[in-house]
Amino acid sequence: MLSVETLARRIRKRLHDNDKITYDDDEILDCINCGIRFIRRLIANMRPALLMSEVEGVLPAGVKSITLENRPTKIICVLAGKPKKALEETELAFAIHERDTEDEPREFYLTGTQTINFFPTPNSPTEYVIRTVDDIDELAWEDKSPLNNEFDDFLVEYVSVRLSVGNEYDMTQESQMMSNIVAQIQKILMPPPAGIIVKGFWQ
Repeated sequence: MLSVETLARRIRKRLHDNDKITYDDDEILDCINCGIRFIRRLIANMRPALLMSEVEGVLPAGVKSITLENRPTKIICVLAGKPKKALEETELAFAIHERDTEDEPREFYLTGTQTINFFPTPNSPTEYVIRTVDDIDELAWEDKSPLNNEFDDFLVEYVSVRLSVGNEYDMTQESQMMSNIVAQIQKILMPPPAGIIVKGFWQ
């Protein structure tokens, strides 16, 4: 979790731009924010539990929706009932009169960016757990990266590549370097299974 100033200093060092001649602060900050979103998307796809937030509570009987405090970019799962069961995500396809059906919830659907609706509407107090990957605000100069230090290294690499290669308009080289970053992150998030040693035998 490096500060933005530390990240910018390391990026400028890699770009040989310590005197701020080629890139201004706004360019560096914009690219840092793009890099954080890029890396978070990779993590969300490969190991969403690393970014997961959890909200739990009890829906009163007759109440069919809750509004989350934060905007989710990914809903990992919605559990409800006692014992809690995973609900299926559904499109808003059932008829209007069916939405008022009361029973134990079996499905959920999203309306807007933050409201989770349960179907059928609970007919008794119902416990729920919602696991999400939440959206984040862009960083300012006084902030710290939301990533751990190892991923901050990839962030520095990402920004350096985007700024330097983008300046030369070499999209092929940029694509290859980005693929390399993705492969390195994938190795950390999804390591190969442990090897198995099998004893040989004589026939």
